[in-house]
Amino acid sequence: MKQVGQLFDKVAGKAFSRHGGQVMMELSRVWDALCPEVAAFARPDAVKRSGRGGATLWLKVRSARALEVQMMEPMLVERINGHFGRPVISRLRLVQALEGAPEEVSEEPSSQATAELPAPDEALLRRLTHGLNGVRNEDLRTALARLAEGVARKAARGRGTG
Repeated sequence: MKQVGQLFDKVAGKAFSRHGGQVMMELSRVWDALCPEVAAFARPDAVKRSGRGGATLWLKVRSARALEVQMMEPMLVERINGHFGRPVISRLRLVQALEGAPEEVSEEPSSQATAELPAPDEALLRRLTHGLNGVRNEDLRTALARLAEGVARKAARGRGTG
């Protein structure tokens, strides 16, 4: 298992950091509650750092709503940075999503924005997180643990428990 963890660190660690790593994972987790005004039609896609200033948050936005999101940029950036307690994002870059691509950006509000999260399926969560101690990169290990928790919550919701 240790060899798999080391290999995973090498391969996934680079991809994970290229798309914003821990910042992106946290934004994906709290997006609906943090930015409910735009959560139904705009989703974080990547966080890219530049040599000068803070990072740029790439948002996938329904084409028809791009201007609205652009007008809200200062408020959204301030709210995101307030969540992290420090300046993390300096600007937004909007990536227009196709109108007929609901898997990318939904027009319906997320269930997380309107309902409390169900308790995770504990047995499934234990199985999913069993080998994570072998992952040396702490940010990656944390992100994988959050992903496992989300999968376990979704499984519990599907069975009507929690």
